[in-house]
Amino acid sequence: MDEPIILTESQHPLRRSMLSWEALRVLTRLDEAGYKGYLCGGGVRDLLLGREPKDYDVATDAHPEEIKKLFKNCRIIGRRFKLAHIFFRDTIIETATFRALLDTPPPEAEEVPLPTRRNTDVPDPTFATRGGVIVRDNVYGTPEEDAKRRDFTINGLFYDIADGSIIDYVGGLKDLEHRVLRVIGDPATRYHEDPVRMVRAVRIASQLDFEIEHRAREQIMNMCGELQSASRERMYEEMLKIFNCGCAQKIFDRSWRKGLFQTIYPAFSAWLQTEAGKARGLPWVKKALKQFDVWKKAGLKPMPALQHALLFGPYMECLVSAMSEEGVPAFEATVQATADVLRDKTNLTQIPKAVVFDVERILGLQVQMRKSSGQSKYASRLRRRKGFDEALVYLKFASGLDASRKELLARWMALAD
Repeated sequence: MDEPIILTESQHPLRRSMLSWEALRVLTRLDEAGYKGYLCGGGVRDLLLGREPKDYDVATDAHPEEIKKLFKNCRIIGRRFKLAHIFFRDTIIETATFRALLDTPPPEAEEVPLPTRRNTDVPDPTFATRGGVIVRDNVYGTPEEDAKRRDFTINGLFYDIADGSIIDYVGGLKDLEHRVLRVIGDPATRYHEDPVRMVRAVRIASQLDFEIEHRAREQIMNMCGELQSASRERMYEEMLKIFNCGCAQKIFDRSWRKGLFQTIYPAFSAWLQTEAGKARGLPWVKKALKQFDVWKKAGLKPMPALQHALLFGPYMECLVSAMSEEGVPAFEATVQATADVLRDKTNLTQIPKAVVFDVERILGLQVQMRKSSGQSKYASRLRRRKGFDEALVYLKFASGLDASRKELLARWMALAD
């Protein structure tokens, strides 16, 4: 066992008064029940950097069933690794049992098929992999093992409210000081276990303005193709985090240089590299991502549909234009283009159907707004349509890049006043 670096309360700036009352409630109750409980992950990292944590996670030696007995407001979730979600009014404190360090999965656990609706007799294994990617992991361990199982050193720090100490098994304190994002263990192995870590690395480094350690950076460029084995639902959630983190434009620039964006959205990226894409698409995309960052700083959280409409807008409009030239009606072409782009199976994100429908509505309203004179009863009904506010935002954004839409925008803005 490696000796951890331990900073006493007087040696670091983190104080228990900085924690949310919900996190303190969970940690205090675990301690009173005789369990070891630590604040962990991004919460410790952000507090040490003087940032406001997005959420607070807890790691403990209590097993999920034991946690559930302590908290009536608890629900056990997860298949790959069971977690306890402790619900408060507007907050969830995610509480996980310390995980074991399994450098080599047990032979009997490898390639275990997971149960399906058609195959309910398959046993529920403690640990399972598919092609080296971990798909089931409920082996519990020590704090040191848990720290070494985490993704990046700066996320492997623990805060113990019992004595106010910071516990570092992985060198996270040194990397925080030097503003370096370093993968715990071999980057190639860790990315293969969970390819989404490559996207997380770029996002977190951009948010913190950290440099990615060179081996971790090189392996992202070498292994970005492995994202194809990642969950498309998880990839969608990760993209939403990027859209709403406040530095989406910086993340796009970094992920483009490393080939990540091109891997996630291959057809869209290929178009962005055409003459039309370079001339119209890239300026539009960068401005859209900058707009997301402006909204974040203003404390606004737009609908995912509006964000997807803005991001993919120039590509979808290009497809609509091509179909219209072939005689397809504008509204029908818009619906078809939206489906072609957002439901493209080569995309690595699974965009929910509801979001796709809302994007269709936003872009479809652009067609209807052009057709309306702006003063008719039809225009009045259009303003009451679901999605009209988002459609007006889209028009306002697009007019900043396309002068031909300014007159249309002025007419609709006058009606909105």
